[in-house]
Amino acid sequence: MRQKKQNFVQGAVILMAASLIVKVIGAFFQIPLQNLIGGERSPAFGLFSAAYRLYTAMLVVSTVGLPAALSKMVAEATAFGREREVRRIVRVAAGIFVPVGAAASAVLFFGADTFARWIQNPAACAAVMAIAPSVLMVAVLSVFRGYYQGRANMVPTAVSQVIEALGKLFVGLGLAYYAKAHGMADPQVAAMTVLGVTLGEVGAAAYMLVQAAVVRRRSEPVHLLSDTVRPTRQLAKTLLSLSIPITISSAVMSLTDLIDVALIAARLQSPAVGMTAAQATTVYGIYTGQAINFFNLPQTLITALAVSVLPTIASARAAQNFTKVSQTLGTTLRLTMLITLPAGTGFLLLSGPILRLFYSEGTTIGGALMAILGLAVPAVALVAVTNATLQAFGRIDLPLVSMFLGALVKIFGDYYLIGLPAVGIAGAPISTAVCYWLIALLNLLQIGRLSHALPPLGKTVGRPLAAAVGMGAATYLCHTGLLRLLDAAPGTAADKLVTLLSIAVAVVAYGVLLLALRAVEREDVLLLPKGDKIADILHLK
Repeated sequence: MRQKKQNFVQGAVILMAASLIVKVIGAFFQIPLQNLIGGERSPAFGLFSAAYRLYTAMLVVSTVGLPAALSKMVAEATAFGREREVRRIVRVAAGIFVPVGAAASAVLFFGADTFARWIQNPAACAAVMAIAPSVLMVAVLSVFRGYYQGRANMVPTAVSQVIEALGKLFVGLGLAYYAKAHGMADPQVAAMTVLGVTLGEVGAAAYMLVQAAVVRRRSEPVHLLSDTVRPTRQLAKTLLSLSIPITISSAVMSLTDLIDVALIAARLQSPAVGMTAAQATTVYGIYTGQAINFFNLPQTLITALAVSVLPTIASARAAQNFTKVSQTLGTTLRLTMLITLPAGTGFLLLSGPILRLFYSEGTTIGGALMAILGLAVPAVALVAVTNATLQAFGRIDLPLVSMFLGALVKIFGDYYLIGLPAVGIAGAPISTAVCYWLIALLNLLQIGRLSHALPPLGKTVGRPLAAAVGMGAATYLCHTGLLRLLDAAPGTAADKLVTLLSIAVAVVAYGVLLLALRAVEREDVLLLPKGDKIADILHLK
């Protein structure tokens, strides 16, 4: 079967491009949705967010470990030329995880009322029922994505992600407008909106099925380097031994997010803080709909890098190519810092102004929370790539330990900090930052122990950090200076113009500083499509 292969950076670029498209589509969905059913007047967005968190938690429990485990097994079998085994691996994965996804959907649908009451949001019951079928669809998607990622072909995954996002945009937002126009109550509005997620997943799964049928018809005979095929029972055991620890390590944080839903609401309603249930739900909606929504953007880009790097390192280790393992690890960590350090700096300096570009309400609270989350941006990215690296090394137990410790910090941090009247909802992003930095540092220590050498600290962190600091200084001076010059009040056209100009200055300043400090090397650029031409244009030697 002829496959389109990319090196791991090209694969990551494809997924990053898809992620950016998805985020742009998501902005066209989330921003008008927040203005329509969120803000400070309506709890409907909080109900939507609560149902979505329940769905993602169930998703993690049922299928999240599959793509990583499957891509690792497919990449290793491909490295040894075991094409027949690759096909059997995929059949085994489908035979296990599609029924599990169906069962999870049934549990979420028929237990919607119980789950909604458990998170102290009984009004979210209808929205939970509406999103339940998505778990089965994602189980189907996970099998296909794991296969294609193991084959170093990221295009089908990228296309399916865009289809998911388009479903939310056109169906979800359309149904939300319909529900509001017909005067439906908030629980029904949230349920109608969340149908867009379900129908988007159905569309993406249908695309993958059609893609598989087309590829099968066009398949060509493959010269087998090895006709070795391990028994089905052995493959199932290997797949589960990989996917279950990965699932548990991911579930630790996702279930912590689920506990977050109940914990934040409960602590905000404690006598010390004194919010009503409606006020707590509304503040939670602002936190998730504004601060968390932007916080997820750089994470999405790095997740693309983590997805691409796992099969690359796994296949290189299977082929005993330890030089490639070392080079891939160094490039991955450097790219992670190059992307996330300026993003975190931007969050710290321009969170409120950025939110005012898109939202009409809640930006004071949302901006303060988003600024705190800026401290966590590099840490979350490091967690994603280091988890993938440890999984590729075959040490799937190590991320489990670090994620569990981080989850404990997150839970206890939330409980203590949110209950302080002077901190309140700000305790959630503070504990998030501490949690992820702990996990990242523990993972890096383990990678250093296993690989016997981490990439040079100065090249990997020092230069990108210096460029980000310089960018931050230029951005701060530009923003404060223009605000005074134009006497721009928050939310006005002048305020938005100043924000856009400051972002443009930040982009230019960061790019210039990266080149001046030699934070980007020719070898990095050569991995990109048309990399040699780009390197020549930038005069990288």
